[in-house]
Amino acid sequence: MKKDLLKLKIDGYLKDGDIYEDKNFSSLVPYYINKARHNLLTANLINKISENVQTKHSLSIPDDYMAFDWVIVAGYYAMFHIATALLGSIGIRARTHESLISALEYQFVNKQTLLETELIKNISEAKNLEEQYINKMWTAKSKRTLAHYKAEKEISQKDALKILDYAINFVDKLHEIILSIEKGKSGLSF
Repeated sequence: MKKDLLKLKIDGYLKDGDIYEDKNFSSLVPYYINKARHNLLTANLINKISENVQTKHSLSIPDDYMAFDWVIVAGYYAMFHIATALLGSIGIRARTHESLISALEYQFVNKQTLLETELIKNISEAKNLEEQYINKMWTAKSKRTLAHYKAEKEISQKDALKILDYAINFVDKLHEIILSIEKGKSGLSF
């Protein structure tokens, strides 16, 4: 996203309280990391069930059962939870999906400081997130909305596998950044 437009969005989110400092939120980071990993496992499980007739039979599921929409939903939520953990690791919370993604881009892609929190001051410059990760999260959010709310749209396995791949890479990358932030903090661990 263009830096000027992103800055305007961030200013609005800060003014409205959609992005705010929460010094205690970092204590919840491990739970959000676990939730992200749980969602990846769920997405993989649903995908395996959707593509394997023998598994369907063993679970008394009809042969034509396909839940690729839920692969997308679980994949997106894996991304959402790890993004929440990453912002939480620097003491920032976001109230909406849109403000979360924008805050992630602002802080970790553009390397602008959202808020002057003590945690942000103490992290190393090692934090880096390529814009492609933000674009993939926006794509996943869009597909998740379609999969979640549009009954007339059939979700393909190809779309589901693409979002699942995005989610796996996204979770791994953001977890790596969280670990580098952890190393930059004294006395805190996740």
